[in-house]
Amino acid sequence: TEGRVVYANRAFLDMAQLATAEQARGESLERWLGRPGVDLNLLTAHLREHNSVRLFATTLRGEYGSTTEVEICAVAVPDGEQPCLGFTLRDVGPRLTTERRVARERPRSVEQLTELVGRVPLKDLVRESSDMIERLCIEAALVITGDNRASAAEILGLSRQSLYAKLRRYGLGDLDSNEPAEDDRDAAGADAADAGRPGSSPRI
Repeated sequence: TEGRVVYANRAFLDMAQLATAEQARGESLERWLGRPGVDLNLLTAHLREHNSVRLFATTLRGEYGSTTEVEICAVAVPDGEQPCLGFTLRDVGPRLTTERRVARERPRSVEQLTELVGRVPLKDLVRESSDMIERLCIEAALVITGDNRASAAEILGLSRQSLYAKLRRYGLGDLDSNEPAEDDRDAAGADAADAGRPGSSPRI
């Protein structure tokens, strides 16, 4: 119950980059967990109070520099001949890679971003936060202007081309890739109006 390894299977040894179970036995699990002095203390405190932990997200550091993103499930066995804690570590790196790719298309919420602190580098969190803020500002500008994209671009300090590029990036609005720019539609409307006036000349 002090967090020292009694038994480790092959999967754990591979993630920790150890050749034999003897290299792990007797060592503190904290040696490999992502946040020294934090993760194991949180896990053991929760286990003492609730006897189980599910889906605790952290990283596992290998002896030669590898880092594996894992989810930990754990149980306490306090009444056995040798009281102990059982940990199951699941490699979730491939799943998180997919989630990050999706997140680039759909920015995370504030709550989702804060949950990633300690699991994702700060520069990645800052980039995702910037994307989220940019999207929120664009959505607010569209609401303020009644979905008038020319006016939205103006209050955001963007060119219309830049605004259209960001609308497509975030999947906002109903944009056709061949949709003409808003000023072109305005000019076409003006032409049609002029064509209906007496004495007006067609424009080329």
